[in-house]
Amino acid sequence: MPFPREQVDELLKACHRRCCVCHRFCGVKIETDHIVTKADGGPDSIDNAIPVCFECHAEIHSYNDKHPRGRKFRPEELRGHREQWLEICRTKPEIFVSATRDSDVGPIQALIDELEFNLEVSQHASYDALGCLFLDEQFRRAIRDGAIATLDDSLKKSILEAYRILGRANEKIRGAMAALGLAALMREMTLSEDYKAPPYQLQTYEMLCFGF
Repeated sequence: MPFPREQVDELLKACHRRCCVCHRFCGVKIETDHIVTKADGGPDSIDNAIPVCFECHAEIHSYNDKHPRGRKFRPEELRGHREQWLEICRTKPEIFVSATRDSDVGPIQALIDELEFNLEVSQHASYDALGCLFLDEQFRRAIRDGAIATLDDSLKKSILEAYRILGRANEKIRGAMAALGLAALMREMTLSEDYKAPPYQLQTYEMLCFGF
């Protein structure tokens, strides 16, 4: 069962919809996560809930126990973050008057969003729909920020393999678009009054470019 809805509403009001770990304003991009996970017997009571942004949520759950690097978030620390932030919200509400709202979702969530966009691009792979390349900017950012290194091995391998395939696909798209441009130029030349080459020359070129 999820956390009680009314109690979640009160908790979100108390934290001003800001992450209890990084204190970033989240708006709708906020999770009420289990401090002690359900897999470890954590209850669905509001005392076991901590509001966190998408990025911190991913950080908390992506730690690779088989190859530990850095320091894992533990329930005691998460509970401390929650109580510390709620206390600040209760006793120092004036900090929100001039507080900035950082809208950056962080490298992990940005990577997820990029993969969702790439999935949409992959649905339009027919010959007449070519032209939109797969994105890899957030993947490169995640590598620079060290966000990939701490992921679970199987997840990390899946992400690396996905972007390897996307990189190869981009090269094929670029090649196809270049060939398409040359074919269009050849067709224009063939139709020109000043160009007297036989029509079969264009057909031969298209067969070489596209395998028709």
